[in-house]
Amino acid sequence: MKYYLKENFRLLHADGQLYNEAGEEVYTYKNKNVFFPRIDLCKYGINIGHIKEQFRWFLDHFDIVYGAETVGTLEEKLRFLGSEMWIHELGWRIEGDIFSMNYDVYNENDEVIAVVDQEIFRMTQRFYIDIYDEDNEELIVLLVLAVNQFDKNKKAAAAAAASAH
Repeated sequence: MKYYLKENFRLLHADGQLYNEAGEEVYTYKNKNVFFPRIDLCKYGINIGHIKEQFRWFLDHFDIVYGAETVGTLEEKLRFLGSEMWIHELGWRIEGDIFSMNYDVYNENDEVIAVVDQEIFRMTQRFYIDIYDEDNEELIVLLVLAVNQFDKNKKAAAAAAASAH
């Protein structure tokens, strides 16, 4: 299943919709809290879960909550060149260019379960999610929202550091 994410213009938090290939709105997400965001995800208007940022000193961590259960934590692991992200509890990893929102999501068997690719030359962020593992569709959408918020945090930190000089 392929979804197109259209994000409304916000500086530090996410707010937007995901549309299917027929142009129908399927998912909506919203965050009203700028500090320590909690982004709620709804499917056809019914809340199915959320992501919540955990305070850490250096690396971002996002709990992924599906229904009422925390199913995993998205964590960044620093490497010499770049970074990688994992949800150890699910055995999932993200590879690719996270900062330009072009990446693949792999399951514990090293199979690609989703591909995310950003459309360029747009005023607001817009990208598509191609989901191959439809049994985990809602979890994958929650993961993509967590990566999106991670990207926003890094860009905001870089902008703050640049303006301090």
